[in-house]
Amino acid sequence: MKKVLATIVLVILFLSGCLAETTMTTTDLIAAEAIKQAQDVIRLNDRVYRLDQVVTVSSLSLTSGPRVQKIASEKTLNDSMATRLKSGTVIYQEKDDTIFLYVQRNKKWYRYQSIPEG
Repeated sequence: MKKVLATIVLVILFLSGCLAETTMTTTDLIAAEAIKQAQDVIRLNDRVYRLDQVVTVSSLSLTSGPRVQKIASEKTLNDSMATRLKSGTVIYQEKDDTIFLYVQRNKKWYRYQSIPEG
């Protein structure tokens, strides 16, 4: 009886140590907070960008980048996902600029600014 009990305890301890840990990155936390506050955000390349303002892009040299893959669920915002943009929306960016993203909707250009960590 003692051997069976000891075996069961050892198996439980072993299995509890093998459970996959869920770790949240700073970007995950920023994205979760933005979703909680119902903000218009995009997550791209380990950054979260928040809608900043309508802009004129005639003086900018923008390069088209990835498309929004899908709209985020209520709790999760993965890479190339957005909270309010339609799936397939093209994301633009200036070369080597990681602070701003640009999106065209209804013939207007919108700038999204990276939310700083911390």
